[in-house]
Amino acid sequence: MRKTSKGMVAAGAGLVLLVGGGGTLAFWTETPSVPGGNINAGHMNLIPVGADNGCDAWLLDSGEDAPVTYTNGDPLVPGDVLTRDCSYTIRAEGNHLRADVVIADPVFNDADNVDPTKDDFFDNLTVEVSDVVVGGVTTSSFTELDDGELLEATVTVRFNGAAGNNTEDLTTVLENATLTATQVHNN
Repeated sequence: MRKTSKGMVAAGAGLVLLVGGGGTLAFWTETPSVPGGNINAGHMNLIPVGADNGCDAWLLDSGEDAPVTYTNGDPLVPGDVLTRDCSYTIRAEGNHLRADVVIADPVFNDADNVDPTKDDFFDNLTVEVSDVVVGGVTTSSFTELDDGELLEATVTVRFNGAAGNNTEDLTTVLENATLTATQVHNN
């Protein structure tokens, strides 16, 4: 064999012994420090504007007459709609903040607590939030750019116009409905 070939075989065998025998094979490494820093969280609040937690009185609009102030306990009939306008000042700080505005699951309670299926008149009462306006613009959400703006929303309770006779003479209590602004990440 030639000297060059013998040298290559010897170098290859040495490498195999080094790697296979648990020896170390050096690689260059660097370990720079990554500086830390303060991390601050923002905030999101809805501050009620005015009395009664920022909400006007309930109005009854049956579609036949002009809306009138609803008195607690006045009997409703299928097709009646109750509305309540609410106003809040937005306090929102944080990059990429976006919040969707909805009404949290409303709770109806049967006044006599006898039959929970009657609580919402056998699924004939619904609650929703609509007409969400931020800074004069109709929307369903707000961002950190709306900090200090007025958020207005209408809460609506509907008595299904197709409700049957099984909804006559029922009584229920709508617990405080919760207007919810849920933060979602805004990419």
